[in-house]
Amino acid sequence: MLDAEDGAFEFVAVDENDACGLCYTSGTTGNPKGALYSHRSMVLHALMIGVTMQSSMRTGRRILPVVPLFHANAWGLAHAPLLAGASLVMPGPRLDGASLWDLMAEEDVFSAWGVPTVWLGLLEEIRARGGAPVTLKEMVVGGSAAARALIAEYESFGVNVCHAWGMTETSPVATLGLLSPQHDNLSNDEKLDLKTTQGRRVFMTDLKIVDEAGERLRHDGVATGELFVRGPLIVSAYHDNPQASEEAIDAEGWFGTGDVASISPEGFLTITDRAKDLIKSGGEWISSIDVENLALAHAHIANCAVIAVPHAKWDERPVLVVVASVDDPDKVSIQAHLTENLAKYQVPDEIQFVEDLPLTATGKVSKMTLREKFKSLKLD
Repeated sequence: MLDAEDGAFEFVAVDENDACGLCYTSGTTGNPKGALYSHRSMVLHALMIGVTMQSSMRTGRRILPVVPLFHANAWGLAHAPLLAGASLVMPGPRLDGASLWDLMAEEDVFSAWGVPTVWLGLLEEIRARGGAPVTLKEMVVGGSAAARALIAEYESFGVNVCHAWGMTETSPVATLGLLSPQHDNLSNDEKLDLKTTQGRRVFMTDLKIVDEAGERLRHDGVATGELFVRGPLIVSAYHDNPQASEEAIDAEGWFGTGDVASISPEGFLTITDRAKDLIKSGGEWISSIDVENLALAHAHIANCAVIAVPHAKWDERPVLVVVASVDDPDKVSIQAHLTENLAKYQVPDEIQFVEDLPLTATGKVSKMTLREKFKSLKLD
């Protein structure tokens, strides 16, 4: 490919505010909406990633993006590593655990980025082989919340896990779960408490949470509300869609994410749930993420999702959809595990076993598909 070119290409001079790339949201709520990135925002985002992720964004490092380039520019990996002098190792279509393990070992991968579904598959391979690839020291998890048990086990194999959060509309990285030197003296459990959050805001991105009336809430780690973000890396409008823009972005330029969250005094963001994935049962809210994280700690569960199913008395009730890690999963044991660790109203009414969970194009579990599949499930 390189030999076919003469090296005489001249870049066209453009204004930094000209359009650089167009990515659409996944369309999990309504029709897909376009986020049109400028050259300026892309350069700023690449610089921000380079400054923040200094462990991997340096000459000689090899980074594996197990996330498609069409998924918000592979979370910034389309630009940031190349700017910093790091190399990209592209995985191709084989994303099973064995193929990823072999590729990481063969190509001396230091850092790998992807969604929890992918890392669950790799973890099975790491267990089978008795360890992670020798050079793998860093893993960035995003797209959806990573369970505490997943993070803890990777850390036990010597892989530092960094939880990240962002959206197509945030260029996309908005928070990163990197710990600071002042956290070195914390216990392992205390460090895990921080690593299971979505981390702290990155440079040039501001966060706030608001109540149903739009009033700003305190960052005390207790109050929860809708998360809003603002900054030069955040969309100011959706492409050619004034109605959606007006609905999502307020007069002060804050973008409403649709996530429900809390923010600690130290700035650590905890996503409680997507607003559409919260389950309201008898007037009480249930976080599907909390139940999923607890369920994943059970030895018979390889992956799972919690969805709301209509209920005549309680309006909605949670149902746990499970991909088992063993041939004969013990439903009674799973139910007991949940009952011991959750309030009674939070315990799923039903456990459904499936061969696999439906995924969106970006590798997230499609709860919309699951809700449609189980909407006629009869609950007592």
